[in-house]
Amino acid sequence: MRTTLDLPQDLIEEAMRLTHAETTTDVIKIALENLIQKKKSKT
Repeated sequence: MRTTLDLPQDLIEEAMRLTHAETTTDVIKIALENLIQKKKSKT
């Protein structure tokens, strides 16, 4: 799915550095997967 997001560049860069993601798409996928996992583990 294609979408347009307006995200702070510094936030993306830090997330990419911390996750070693090579692309913005990769870092967004990682973030969503982590969010879903975190929310599921709380229930």
